[in-house]
Amino acid sequence: MTHDIIHLSSSNCRWLRKRASTWLSLRMAALSICLVFTVGHWPVASSVAFAQQASATQAPASGKADAAVSDITANVLKADGATDPRQRLAFLDAARAGMAQLKSWMATNSIEAKTALSSLASGGIDADSLVSASISALQEQMKGRIADPEQRTEMRVRTMELIEALSLPELQVAALGGYAALVAKGDKPNAISLMEKAADRVDLIKDETAKNAALNTLAQTATIIDPQISSALADKAVSRMWPTRMRGYARYDLSLRILAGKQIDGKQVSAASSDSIVAQSVGALEKDDLESALLWALAINPEDSEARKKAVGNVADLALREGKLEWMPVLATSLADNSDQEDLIEKIVKQRIEAGRGLDAAKLAEYLPESALRAELDFTLATVFAKNDLTKMADASYANGNAVLAGLSGPERGVAVVAAAESAISLERLDDALALVQELRTAKDGGNTIANLAKSLADADRLKDAEKLLPFLQGGNDLDKAVAGIARVKVREGDISAGKSAIEIITNSRDKGRVQSELARTLAKKGETDDAKSVALSIQDTEFRIEALLRLASVANDSKGNGDFDALVGEAVKVAAGEDKKDNRDKGYLKIVEVLTDARKTDAAKQLIDRIADEKIKARAASMIGKRAALDGFGGEALTYLASFAGAGEDEALKAEVLVAAAANPAMLRFASVQATTLKDHMLRVRTARSIAEANFRSLDVRNLGWGKGSPGDYRAMQKAPKLEAVAEVTPAAAFSDGRLTLARLEGRMSLPETYTYPDISVRAGMVRKDVPLPRPGHAAVTLANLSPYSDKFMEDLAAGNTGLSFAAEAQGIPYPRIIVIQSGVYTLGSLASELDAGGGFPLVTRENDVVTLRAPVLVAEGATLILSGQEAATYRLSATAGSFISVAGTLYVQDTTVTSWDEATGTPRYSDKEKRHVFRPYIIGWSNSRLMIGGSVLDSLGYAAPKSFGLAFSAGPKTVAQRITDARAPTGVVVDNFFHNFEYGFYSYEADEVSLVGNEYRDNVLYAIDPHDRSHRLLIALNTTYDTKAKHGIIVSREVNFSWVVGNVSHTNTGSGFMIDRNSVDNFIYANVAFDNKQDGLTLFESSCNLAVGNRFFDNKRAGIKIRNSWDVGVHENVLENNAQDAIHGYISNLRTSPANALRDFEFDPYLPLTTFAASGNRIHGNGGGIKVDGTSGFSLSGNDYLNQVGRLIDGDGRAMEGHMLRFNERESVLITSTVCRPKRPEAYTCRFRDAGFFDGDGQSAIFAEDALTDTCTNVSNSVQYENFNGTGGRS
Repeated sequence: MTHDIIHLSSSNCRWLRKRASTWLSLRMAALSICLVFTVGHWPVASSVAFAQQASATQAPASGKADAAVSDITANVLKADGATDPRQRLAFLDAARAGMAQLKSWMATNSIEAKTALSSLASGGIDADSLVSASISALQEQMKGRIADPEQRTEMRVRTMELIEALSLPELQVAALGGYAALVAKGDKPNAISLMEKAADRVDLIKDETAKNAALNTLAQTATIIDPQISSALADKAVSRMWPTRMRGYARYDLSLRILAGKQIDGKQVSAASSDSIVAQSVGALEKDDLESALLWALAINPEDSEARKKAVGNVADLALREGKLEWMPVLATSLADNSDQEDLIEKIVKQRIEAGRGLDAAKLAEYLPESALRAELDFTLATVFAKNDLTKMADASYANGNAVLAGLSGPERGVAVVAAAESAISLERLDDALALVQELRTAKDGGNTIANLAKSLADADRLKDAEKLLPFLQGGNDLDKAVAGIARVKVREGDISAGKSAIEIITNSRDKGRVQSELARTLAKKGETDDAKSVALSIQDTEFRIEALLRLASVANDSKGNGDFDALVGEAVKVAAGEDKKDNRDKGYLKIVEVLTDARKTDAAKQLIDRIADEKIKARAASMIGKRAALDGFGGEALTYLASFAGAGEDEALKAEVLVAAAANPAMLRFASVQATTLKDHMLRVRTARSIAEANFRSLDVRNLGWGKGSPGDYRAMQKAPKLEAVAEVTPAAAFSDGRLTLARLEGRMSLPETYTYPDISVRAGMVRKDVPLPRPGHAAVTLANLSPYSDKFMEDLAAGNTGLSFAAEAQGIPYPRIIVIQSGVYTLGSLASELDAGGGFPLVTRENDVVTLRAPVLVAEGATLILSGQEAATYRLSATAGSFISVAGTLYVQDTTVTSWDEATGTPRYSDKEKRHVFRPYIIGWSNSRLMIGGSVLDSLGYAAPKSFGLAFSAGPKTVAQRITDARAPTGVVVDNFFHNFEYGFYSYEADEVSLVGNEYRDNVLYAIDPHDRSHRLLIALNTTYDTKAKHGIIVSREVNFSWVVGNVSHTNTGSGFMIDRNSVDNFIYANVAFDNKQDGLTLFESSCNLAVGNRFFDNKRAGIKIRNSWDVGVHENVLENNAQDAIHGYISNLRTSPANALRDFEFDPYLPLTTFAASGNRIHGNGGGIKVDGTSGFSLSGNDYLNQVGRLIDGDGRAMEGHMLRFNERESVLITSTVCRPKRPEAYTCRFRDAGFFDGDGQSAIFAEDALTDTCTNVSNSVQYENFNGTGGRS
């Protein structure tokens, strides 16, 4: 029935056969095409034919089933005769009801019903045909004006119900496409949604011919919804068609539809000659109109393959030159000839690989059939990804290549085997490569691969496996390479004879030189100097002769053989001077300069620099001399010397090397850190800042804790560790008292446990890279923001009277803005540009050149993944104008790229300061169950002063979601080796766990650089550099942020303190950090007990080195506190309720106790405004502190009278000073894991408290130091 309806309704369907017996296999193809070309005019005009045919073939009615057949037939005839679509629908509903009755009888095994259904089907009437006719009638109604919104909604709902009632996915796809075309003009977002539903149903179609027809339907329909060649809907449909020929013809059809109405020389485009269409494409290219040029190229008939290939190729060349990457999906499906299309895809893929955009290459490679070329490209991508530390991507590409390889045979397999083996070697899958050796023996270039494998096996200490490959090599360079690789390893291990034997076998001078150089060094190390020199001088290759001589010189220098050193270097200089090629000569001199500077013979090195001709190589040599000077403390002179060479200005890395060398000298830390801020290359500066932080850490690692081990998650047991049996601390006998404080000697000296450690701080951006997966399809769509519970937080009213979504709504011109939801799968942000259609003419994601722009909020749902990668784009712009942001409940990767806010009006990032804090800027937020992995990237100008919108935030919630989730996981992630510039907060967390912040640079951030907050636990904050924070502190840990590590960071020139521990944050280890030139303290501990500050260096800060307020059980050990404007250490209590600085504090939410105790030992206190000052502390202990050149009092405040006594005992033993009038009771409901683990044993702080005391803080006991300070002038803040 459906076949004949379509045949009669449109000339576009005349190609179909007329026999009803064949309509089932062609039903989808016919219906789909007619739905597109005759929207709203299917089954209507042809129902009579079916009814008449059915009537003519009916047997006499018998029983209920026959009566039902009669009723169904009659209703079909009535429907056909009805002119009002509502009447027609009523008759069809009756017919469908009768059909349903028959099916229900057949379900009871009624023979009569079965016969009746068979009779109807033989006449072309079945359930699907009736549903299709009903959909047609309903849509006829919808074409008219319907004022009642409830009626419109009811009709839409019923249409979808009817579509769902169709039995075959082919019919559902056709119906959804037809419905989308019908509503496209008035409701484009709904049309797009319908197309997405149709695309999902295509996967259910089993027959490949029917599937291609369905996809062609969707592609054609896409041109009705979005009549342009770059339609994302069309791209997705065409890309899924197969084989190549189908895609090429689909592109041809699409171009003709878009060009409908245009003529060339009075002819329709489809009738024009190829030459005339080519001329149109060339003309468009000359005007730099790439889109029109491509459209005309695609309009060339695929039968003229040469003309089409040339025209498309010209467009591809321009697109690649200008970086017009948005056209690549079209170009990859543009040609109908398989060979031509493969050549074009290979060209594009290789260009993207060379450009460092492997993800583009991987996506485009998917358009290829499973051929040797596809396997080669997959293996090439695996190698490229592996070289860039993208381990998961490499593994996936390698697996894809092997899957294709498994299906190949003959010459194609031979080509692919070589690629497979080379990829296996680069991925260090040497056993995989060994398994291919037999095939490599007969493959073209297989010998070279076997040689590479032999060398790699030798380097991996698998010498026996390597030597087994030698018989498979027939001589020449392949054999030389393998023999040399094996011999070098053997010689390095001391096998001199193996080296000598290899030299006899190897024929080419370079491979021989490699072995001879290694042999010379090994002989020298064995003390056989003459033999070593003889071997070195016998080397023919100049590069390796110089290398050998310099290796011998280094051995001589190590053994203090200065005469031999000078002679060997002189010989190397002669060899370099005799080199004919200037480049090789200069490189030889460079190697000699390096050896001379390592030996501290800088004068000789400087003289040799004058011989170097190339300015860049000369500058590299100068940097080596500069590094030596910087190591010796002459950093300024080193930079001046380096700057005197013309080539130095072109390579900032040379300056960076000098600064890193300078940082190894603690006296040069400030110089190196400040100079590093002048480097312009962001990632070079990040690497340099981290290297400086590492050099500083090495100098401050007083406990020899090293780089740590494991991840933060490995330390969960730490906070649950059983409490050790407490060591009773008896209050020692008083040695002196002034009536307010009492001084007593402590037995021995306090010490810290030697077994303490922390998570691995050596993690680098490679940790993020290796984890990034290769994209895979899932489900990404557009919905309204109010339909997502993750948007609730951003729909709350802000102080300015708007909401976090107001900006997106305003940009899109609708009350509830559209947001992108990635429901499943792994997507790159750039891929969404081709995945999502620009509904309403407002593209939500665009891609131009090497830039991806996001123009709407994005939600990454739990289980889904979004990738922003340098393997796709250099820059990702989050439009501030369009109100974009990224909200994550799944996984986000940001890897080796730039992410910035973007003001579309000014064409710049949206910069902020203290006055602009409330102006919207895009941000990234990770919610419960999220994981954010950010590495090696620049993140610029994100975040503003609104809840959870600070820039980069890890936060539990949102509340509406958290209430529905059981066992929600805290947000977590890794943020390593990035540059954060001008964020509201460079980092913010709320109930996040086990986040690692390592090696990042934070500059010009508005309120804070790093601010973990509110019950975030086990955070690793290490080797970061924070500076020039505009409003407050560099690094602040605030409100119950516990069990965390602040290690090896550098914080300087911030408006507040370098470091701050605040609001009841406990059990934190502050170790080997540096703070200088901050406007407040080096380290501030406010209302945060049970914290250890060990091995830090705080100098030249405008307030104290370390300030401790209302905090007890604080350990301050082995720190360097120098030249701070106020005191080195200031411990005090304060009445916050009377302090103006705390006027807005919620004391129920942030309670505190005015109680301070601390222990200070082994600190270097030098040149500060004061030494140790105490005001209202209940007690403190001192041991082995070193006072040098102090400006003010060594002991001040309440302890001034104790100064002489404390200093008298300071060097020999520990002293404990406690309040004489009142000793407080240790606070209840307080745990300190550091104390439980014995970290405070021997420091005397336990003896400060009295278990039988009647007061917690003594601030109400008259005449006590606590009372005087708490109730005196209002406290200090």
